[in-house]
Amino acid sequence: MNKFLKKGYFLIGLFIFIWIIKDIDFNHLKNSLSGISISYFLLAIILNFPNIFFKSYRWKKIMDTQKIFYSTKNSFLMYGSSSLLGLATPGKLGDFSKIIYLKKDNYSFSRAFLGNFLDKFFDLLFIFIFGIITLFFLPLVSYPIFNYYTLSKWLGLIILVLLIIIIFFYLKNKVAFYNLILEISTDLKKFKLKDTSYIFLLTITQWIIYFLIIYFIAISINIHHFISFFYLSFSSTLVILISLLPISIMGIGTREAVLIFLLTPFGLAKETIILFSLLILINYLSPFFIYLYCWIKKPLL
Repeated sequence: MNKFLKKGYFLIGLFIFIWIIKDIDFNHLKNSLSGISISYFLLAIILNFPNIFFKSYRWKKIMDTQKIFYSTKNSFLMYGSSSLLGLATPGKLGDFSKIIYLKKDNYSFSRAFLGNFLDKFFDLLFIFIFGIITLFFLPLVSYPIFNYYTLSKWLGLIILVLLIIIIFFYLKNKVAFYNLILEISTDLKKFKLKDTSYIFLLTITQWIIYFLIIYFIAISINIHHFISFFYLSFSSTLVILISLLPISIMGIGTREAVLIFLLTPFGLAKETIILFSLLILINYLSPFFIYLYCWIKKPLL
């Protein structure tokens, strides 16, 4: 992580952002700011609280299935504390700092990593399923990125990268690799259909709340008349997926690029889309004091 930060890859997103805003009409952007509906935007911010709770509770249920038991309160504090690091790290890599808590309590790295990985995996699974459903119900064939051939290419590329990482880890330390696989496979056998279904139901609930957050932000600047709730929801999943790339902090640059690509065909001005993106960023940062409280109550370091 330190080597990555020293190389400055996370600055790519910032350069993208500067390139995007270099030719916008700032007077247009300033005028748009005055038309924001504060009540709807505040409602979007308030919805962050149940969203964080469902995220932390899902992680707790994953650990419960692994026979790693923490109270709902401690799970929330650990999740919030690690999310504080997630805010400030490329690709939200800081979210994986939850592993440190479990290591402190003498759980193995393999089991701690699996819980954190599954926490992300259920999100990715939902995005994949939701994306497939969207391809059936939305007329996206006009976008060259949205076809099954391209989708399969990207999926194949992701699988190839994962295989390279696995092979590299295997060649570097075969004993550690076998121990990791053994512990992970042992824990995975504990996940029965009932447990997995319940965790995925929590995932769906959390995502519905997030979709409502995005939609209320859209209402706050009056763009919901141009774009449906369903399409905005689909767009927000792609934004989050791209923001996982560790080339940007808080999705700055990558979020604007994706939204401009997805929303410009609806006749929205670039300034309006950038305002929409900035409001999403403000909403993303709004739980900062909740995360800070969690850090104070249960510090990571």
